[in-house]
Amino acid sequence: MGNQYQFIWQSGLFLLLCLVLFFVAKVTFKLVNSKININKELIDNDNIAFYISYLAYFLAFVLIIGGVMKSEGTGDFWNELKLVGLYGLIGIVALNLSAIIKDKIFHSKISTWDEIVTHQKVSIGILKGANYVSAGVIISGIMLTEVNKPIEALVFLAFALIVASLGFIYYNLIMPFNVRQQIYDGNIAVSLSTAGVQVAFAILIYSGFQITHTDWQDSLMNIGIDVIGGIIILPVIRLIVDKVFLPNRKITDELINQDVPNLGLGLFEATAYIGGALLFVWCWNL
Repeated sequence: MGNQYQFIWQSGLFLLLCLVLFFVAKVTFKLVNSKININKELIDNDNIAFYISYLAYFLAFVLIIGGVMKSEGTGDFWNELKLVGLYGLIGIVALNLSAIIKDKIFHSKISTWDEIVTHQKVSIGILKGANYVSAGVIISGIMLTEVNKPIEALVFLAFALIVASLGFIYYNLIMPFNVRQQIYDGNIAVSLSTAGVQVAFAILIYSGFQITHTDWQDSLMNIGIDVIGGIIILPVIRLIVDKVFLPNRKITDELINQDVPNLGLGLFEATAYIGGALLFVWCWNL
């Protein structure tokens, strides 16, 4: 009975700490994006573009906390509680910092938040949300395996975020149209499919961290193998969707060459990318 009571109060403290971190994540978002009137966008403006990006931010936060909570324990309850708090804070900072860096480097021609708040552009909201979720998946993977090695964790985080960003560039290169420009112009269907690519690459990187490794070279090799697998399977998945599920039509025509882009197909393609990444990970890591 004593052990049961101990389990209850210890679990309660962890839950309380997670709620505190949730509040910190909320405050941090507000500080980083101080020009945005959050309540106005949520309530007065009914801004669905902002809702998508804002909720994706908190989903990413939950993924990060999950990585911290599931990391290898020390056996000391109070020390683990301290580590969850510390690495939870680090994860929140890393999440916000990664979003800022991606905007500055890959979307420097526009202000993503201006497009979301002023113009309520859903395609940009999805793009922003995908950036948050993919970063959350990657940070979660690092926290899960490298939580006791802060220097290694920072190096891996920088490397992983760069690789994940290259996934967006690669997708833009292999498509027969300018993916970035389509999203900027408000094409929600293309934004959905691109979001699927970003999350798929994040899953592959996450998987690379979970394979048992002994040193940095081993870790980087595992991540590299999974990412190369993603580079190979992405066009294959698109070809399968095009030939098997749309035998008489072309994905490109449905996404950009008609008056109203096919949102369902954009979602279908995104799901196919994420499913393909999961299947690759499960089959490769049997």
